[in-house]
Amino acid sequence: MTNAPDILRAARRHFLARGAMSLAPLAAAWASQRDQLLAAPVKPELARQSFDLLPKQPRKTPQATAMISMFMQGGPSQVDLMDPKPELTRLDGQQFPGTIKYDNAAQASSRVLGSPWKFRKHGDCGTPISELLPGLAEIVDDVLVVRSMHTGVNNHGQSIHAMNTGRTQRGRPALGSWLTFGLGAETDELPAYVAMTDPRGLPVEGVLNWSNGWLPSLFQGTVVRPREPRILNLEPPERLRGEVQTNFLDLLTRLNRRHISKRKGELELEARIANFGLAARMQTAAREALDIGRETKATQALYGLDEKATVE
Repeated sequence: MTNAPDILRAARRHFLARGAMSLAPLAAAWASQRDQLLAAPVKPELARQSFDLLPKQPRKTPQATAMISMFMQGGPSQVDLMDPKPELTRLDGQQFPGTIKYDNAAQASSRVLGSPWKFRKHGDCGTPISELLPGLAEIVDDVLVVRSMHTGVNNHGQSIHAMNTGRTQRGRPALGSWLTFGLGAETDELPAYVAMTDPRGLPVEGVLNWSNGWLPSLFQGTVVRPREPRILNLEPPERLRGEVQTNFLDLLTRLNRRHISKRKGELELEARIANFGLAARMQTAAREALDIGRETKATQALYGLDEKATVE
């Protein structure tokens, strides 16, 4: 009769021999999955994502059909325009009683400076408006003034980026890019999002202020310059105009479509193809849209074309 210890020893050897054959693959599989070396289980194919400028239907019907964001870097302070600070006025000229975090201004004075301009409540809403803005004061009931937004930084670059993208970190899409991504465009002949620059130069952060960020380049703002050519690289060279350009674009489209058919999901390539098509259609439409001479005299006067300060 076999004694119990022999049976236990045999059973233990049998278990270890068998277990080594089964546990080793499990351990290897776990390690491979951890190191992302093992293929993930097959999942059902999802609908292929694509991007375009076709009009999108928002969840709620908007009252506005267009948006003009006037970002005026270096403009008057909000403290002098629409955001009165009574406490600053009370402490004007005195030493600030609290602590100050200096940034890029190590020798700055700690004396409080109140606004030299007077404020008065206007309209049925009673919004305080500075004496510097008498015209705005007349329509203040149609204006929404937001005073609750602020950033945690006080230098120009990050604050400007936060104003145009919602965050201080670089790389995020600008507001216009998000709107274009979400709503599309009313026409396929003109860009849905344009950035009109100052004749004196670009703001701090430059093109990042109208960048598409991680969205496809189709949603980046198209720069409209203050002088001719209003849109760079829009007009082809003389030798490529007309039928030559048409044939060239047709060939380019066929080659791009063949290329992308072998590379499903290349969203940036799709955006580039869409940009080529938009640029071709813009050659006529943009020229007409930017030709202010086609407007009536009354409209040109509203544009300020008869005044030296606004003729550009």
